[in-house]
Amino acid sequence: MTHKPAGWLVNLTRLNPKTAWPWRHSIRTALAVTVPLAIGLLAGQLEASLLVGLGALLNSTKVQSDPYRIRFENFLIIVPMAMAGFVLGALVAGHGPLTLMLLILLGLVSGLVSGYGATYSTGAMQMLILAVIAAGHPSSSLWMPPLLFAAGAAYAAFLLAIEAAFDRRMPERAVLAQLFHALAQFARCAARPTPDKATTSLATPLEQQRRHVTDAMLKAYSGLLQTRQQDAGSTPETNRHAVVLASADLVFSGIVAGGVEPAELHGVAHYLDEIATAVRKGHGRPTRPADLPEASRLGSLVDNLADSLWPDTVPPRPIHRARHRAAASFPDLATRLRALAARLALGHDVVLSALQLALCLGIAFVAQDILGGARSYWIPLCVVIVLKPDFGSVFVRAVQRSLGTILGVVLGVVLMTFLPKGWWLLASMGVLGALMPAAGQRSYALQCAVLTPLVLLLIDMTVPGATVDFGPQRLVDTLIGSAIALVFGYLVWPQNPGSKILASFTKAMSAAAAYLRAASAPAPADAADLPSARSALLMAMMAAYSSLSNVRTALQRSLAEPPPASREAAAWFPVIVEAERLCDRITRLAHQTMAGSAVLDPDAVEQRVAVLKSLGAETALKHASVAGPGKPADTDAVFHEIDVELDQLTRMLEPTR
Repeated sequence: MTHKPAGWLVNLTRLNPKTAWPWRHSIRTALAVTVPLAIGLLAGQLEASLLVGLGALLNSTKVQSDPYRIRFENFLIIVPMAMAGFVLGALVAGHGPLTLMLLILLGLVSGLVSGYGATYSTGAMQMLILAVIAAGHPSSSLWMPPLLFAAGAAYAAFLLAIEAAFDRRMPERAVLAQLFHALAQFARCAARPTPDKATTSLATPLEQQRRHVTDAMLKAYSGLLQTRQQDAGSTPETNRHAVVLASADLVFSGIVAGGVEPAELHGVAHYLDEIATAVRKGHGRPTRPADLPEASRLGSLVDNLADSLWPDTVPPRPIHRARHRAAASFPDLATRLRALAARLALGHDVVLSALQLALCLGIAFVAQDILGGARSYWIPLCVVIVLKPDFGSVFVRAVQRSLGTILGVVLGVVLMTFLPKGWWLLASMGVLGALMPAAGQRSYALQCAVLTPLVLLLIDMTVPGATVDFGPQRLVDTLIGSAIALVFGYLVWPQNPGSKILASFTKAMSAAAAYLRAASAPAPADAADLPSARSALLMAMMAAYSSLSNVRTALQRSLAEPPPASREAAAWFPVIVEAERLCDRITRLAHQTMAGSAVLDPDAVEQRVAVLKSLGAETALKHASVAGPGKPADTDAVFHEIDVELDQLTRMLEPTR
């Protein structure tokens, strides 16, 4: 009998898929780490160079694909928050229990600020890390350490600016190219024979590739919306980007709608790959493949996509802009204050995560005082990194950080034992810095395995005398910090992944109901109203697929948890797959209605919408069989596929009696 490891253990140790080596980022990280220390080594100011290198390292670790302008703007938010952490940590240092209380309060504030977005979350994390360092290792100067850190961050921004000046790839182009390649592969999968549904109970290759497309589409839309929010108004570039994504969505809908011959699908796939390559390399419009028929309906949609990418190849259309903004009545002060309070209000999960962080931070400081030792602030630092609220599973991060640290300590001790302090050690730090971006893409454990010896070598370079013993001490501190985070930030709290999955699924079903209503709306008779109708349909579609993607992400994270969380997540997967199939059927329906080939009865539409809403009712899912009108009475052929999926979902969600 063959014994296999548990599924949650396999997911815990699984590496992310291989991606292209981020060599630009590797070069930047290596230079960010080594150049400040090289200058400090030559000038005899290693202590100051450590802070500069720390500022450069913390702001160069994460691999990003955001537009360069947005990344530069993020520096203006993150760096001042980190500098404030240095100052606050230095101000509260040396006051015994008061220092402990103030740092715990700062941890609570840091956890709450993380709820306002990824940029503020990164800044809050750096603020807390540097406050802990400053409180545990106070400096004689209050302002010099944060200024040195800011100098390191400015150096990291300078390296990023050099990359931006020579990078003709551009993140926006890379995101679009990834989307078009995913569409091409989706077309190839659609050209293959459909396997028997009974033999693929969870997912077919076509459905898996469709997820890749929707994920790539969501990433592209996320970048567009973030750019649009940063602008005071619309710009020709953001307008063109929106048109491109809308055209790509039409291609996606055309593939999902089916009824296309395999040869035509292969021709479309070849055309999309050519477009993706041209976009990525910044080339001109590719030639339409000879194997794609001129009368191809799907090929014409790809032609429209190419027109939106290279508008100079088609006759330009005038853009009408409103020159004056209509006068609007401004709300009173009370209304504006209520709106501001609503925007600043944080969810229950964010507040709970902040409280868990504050509790574990307090326990870590108590452990630090009891154990003592040089630079024992590593324990609270480990707690902060593991318990970062928006970084995923606490259990997974604690285990992976411990495993990565063990490997990293072994590597660091070997390097410190056989390499003398100076240029050889600095060269090894450059190699580790170059490896870190790629390691972080594969696994958090691998990132820790590279980052740990890098930090150990930083300490070794700046501390006189032998420091090999720091390696074992850091290992012990990491295990203690991870244990604190695992026990007091995870195990002692009631774990109910089912309620979170249920809440996410409820939102997904509500979004699917809105999508069905939008997809069933008749095409406007006036051609001038067609763009706005397509835009509304596109937003409804992206909301539905985005909600399902959120549920799938939550399930994937839960699979790496030990039972019963992993078992409950696995039980939800067939339901999510069926819900995704339902959204595909709605997409086919939308394609028919927008083409004018289907006119639907509004009452029949509302029947299906009511069933979808009942499927997402939390009380129905928790306590009884699915409430609501049940299966629609009529059997309209247009709704046949949707009715089949609705019936299947209803059966799946009925509780066992």
